[in-house]
Amino acid sequence: MKRIFTLLLICCSTAAMAQMQAAKKIIPDYTHDTFIKSSPVKIWRVIRDLPQVKEYANGTIKDVQITTVNETRYRDITFTDNRKRKDIIDQVHESYKFFVFSIVSPLPAGITHATVTALVESSPDKEDTTVVRWSIMLEGDKNARKPLVDSLSAEIASYETGLKKMLE
Repeated sequence: MKRIFTLLLICCSTAAMAQMQAAKKIIPDYTHDTFIKSSPVKIWRVIRDLPQVKEYANGTIKDVQITTVNETRYRDITFTDNRKRKDIIDQVHESYKFFVFSIVSPLPAGITHATVTALVESSPDKEDTTVVRWSIMLEGDKNARKPLVDSLSAEIASYETGLKKMLE
């Protein structure tokens, strides 16, 4: 009886495991933590105000326009070197202080999707410091990723410098 029960238990657990799909682990192409001596609320007020990106981009953005089409928000950026980019604002989550945008155009050849996230949270070790956790996630050809990661990480560095100048 004990053997039958054990065999039945093994069969049931094997069937249950076969129905479950393994969780897909997402590994960002780039992550960076920006530490700013200011409160999370002050930093979030700046980041969530989408047109204000021009003010904290440390001189790298010449113009930004926010438009809404069928409840979807877009951000058209003109950089100071006259490059233009269109982003879709995927998420501005007030409770979690989480901002997500995806690049609509131009996407480099070989890249099918590019997403940038910023999460504002209290620093666990310092009461007077906030951390902004940036990440870049790309889909597409692995060889095409590096130039875009380099460009976006330089953009994030400009945001970091500008936020520090503005808020510290």
